[in-house]
Amino acid sequence: MTKKRPRTAPAAARSGCSLASQRLLAGEPLETRAWLDVDEFIASAWSKGVCFGIDVAAVREGILLDKPERRVVARSRPFVPGKNAEIAEQAPGLHRNNAPRRLLGDRVDLRQFETRYPQVAAGLRLVKKTPRTPGIDGRDVTGEPLPAPLPKDFDLARMAGAGTVLSREEDGEFLLAAVCGFLTIDTRSQQFSVTDKIVSHEGVSARTTGDLMLTGEEYEQHGEIQEKRVVTCRSITAFGDVFGKIVSTGGAVRLKQNLVGGSASNDDGDIVVEGVASGATLIAPHGCVTLKRADNCTIIARQVVIERATLCDIVADALSLELAEACAAAARNTQVRIARMRKEIGNVFLVLLPDTSNEEAQIAALREKRAALDKDIAAHRATLDGLREDQDVTNYLRLASKLRRGEASLSSEQEAGWRRLSALVAPALKTLSLLSAAVNERVAESTAMGLEIDEALAAAEQGCGELACTVERVEGETRISALQLTLADTPLNALPRKELKLRLRATDAATKKLFSGSSGHFSWAYQSPQAPL
Repeated sequence: MTKKRPRTAPAAARSGCSLASQRLLAGEPLETRAWLDVDEFIASAWSKGVCFGIDVAAVREGILLDKPERRVVARSRPFVPGKNAEIAEQAPGLHRNNAPRRLLGDRVDLRQFETRYPQVAAGLRLVKKTPRTPGIDGRDVTGEPLPAPLPKDFDLARMAGAGTVLSREEDGEFLLAAVCGFLTIDTRSQQFSVTDKIVSHEGVSARTTGDLMLTGEEYEQHGEIQEKRVVTCRSITAFGDVFGKIVSTGGAVRLKQNLVGGSASNDDGDIVVEGVASGATLIAPHGCVTLKRADNCTIIARQVVIERATLCDIVADALSLELAEACAAAARNTQVRIARMRKEIGNVFLVLLPDTSNEEAQIAALREKRAALDKDIAAHRATLDGLREDQDVTNYLRLASKLRRGEASLSSEQEAGWRRLSALVAPALKTLSLLSAAVNERVAESTAMGLEIDEALAAAEQGCGELACTVERVEGETRISALQLTLADTPLNALPRKELKLRLRATDAATKKLFSGSSGHFSWAYQSPQAPL
C-alpha cells in the first residue's frame, strides 16, 4: 500500500524565507496532514474486485506509517478438506505377522512366520466403517466460493464376500464373520471372505511367506512355491509351478502345473500332477500317484499311473505305464504298453515276489497241530469203541434207550436188577461221558484250525494272484526279472535315492531273469506252489 500525501503551497520566493515563515507573515495557518479512512479504502478495494478477506488491522497499521510500503491487505480463505470414509479393524490378529515363529525356550524359527493365515470365529466383528466427514468451503479475495472436495465413500456391503455378512447396528456398520474359518482379503476386489479353505495368490517364498505349516482342511495356492520352501498341510491344490516341498498329512495333492526339482508326499492320499514332473520325488505309500509326464523322478506309491516316464525310478504295488523310456521299476503288478530305450539305456522291470516264509511256517505249524489233534481224536474214539463193546455196558445202553423211548417197562424184581447193573457200569459210563466230551472238543478245535488253514492259503493265493508283468511292445533293450526279498532285507521304499537306483538295476542271487530282449512282447503271471492239505 502506498500512502497518499497532501498537496503543498507554491514554492517560496528566492528571498530565502521558508514557506512556513511566509505563511506566518501573511497570517495563513500552517499545513495539516490528511489521513486515509478505512471505509474509503474498503470501498476502493471493492471497486477493484477485492471483496473478501480484507485485513482491517493491517490496513489501519499501514495508514499510520510515515513511509510507503508494500503489504498484504486481503487474503483468501482456503477450504478445509473433509475426511474420507475409513475401515477400522475390530478384531486382533487380522493382520499377518511376518515375524519369525517363536518356539519353546525363547528360540525362533527363521524359516516360518508367526501368523500367515488368520482364523476367525463365527459372529466375530471383523471391521467397522467410519463414515466420511464433509469439509468446509472457502472463498478467494474476489468473494468467489472455494468448495471443499467431497470426501470419498464406499459401500461396505460390496466388501462382504463368502462367509461374511453386513450388520448395521446402533454404533455403526460392521462386517461380521458368518462362519468359522480362515480370513482372506482379496487385494483386487477388496472383499473379505471366510472359508474353510485357505486361498493364496502371492506364492510361497522366503520373502513373502516362509515355510508354511497349515491346519486347514484345504489350501489353494495360485502362485509359485519356490525352491527350499516347505508347505505342510492336509489337501493342497497348486495352480502355479512348484519348486519346493509339499508335505500332505492326508487328503489330496493336486498340482495344476509343473513339479520341478521339488518333492510331494502324501501320508494317506493321492498325488496328481497335471503338468510335468522333472527331477522330483513323489511319495504316496497308501495312495496313487498320477502323472502325465515324468522325467528323472523317484516315485514310491501304492499305485502309480504315468502316461510317459523317462529315466525314472519307481517302486509300487501296481504300476501302469503308457510309455517307459530307460526306466527302472519294481512292482507286484506291472502293465506297460511300450518300452523303449533312451540314450542307450534300457528298461528294467522287477516283479516283487512276496516273502511267504512266515506264512508257510504258520500254515505248516497249523497242519502239524491239526494232525496231532486228529491222532488224539482217533485214539479217544478207539477207547470209546472198546468201552462200548463191553457186554454189560452194551446191555445197559440198549435197555436205557428203550426205557427213554417208552418201549419197555420194568417190574419190581427187574428194577432191583436194573439198579445193580447201573451201579456196575457207572465207572465205565463216566469214562464214556468224559471221552465223548473230549472228542467233541477236539473235533471242534480241529475244524476251526482247518478253517484257519484255508483262510491262510486263500490269503497267500490272493497275494500271489496279483503278481504279474505285461509289456505289450518291446522297442528297445528291456530286462524283466523276479526279485525275491526277505523280511530281513531293507524294503526298496526305504532305500536312499542313490541306493535305490543301483538296487533296481542290480542282478544278484535275489533276482531271477524272466525276459531279456529288444523286441517282441512279454506276459507273465506268478503261480504259487500248492502245498498238500
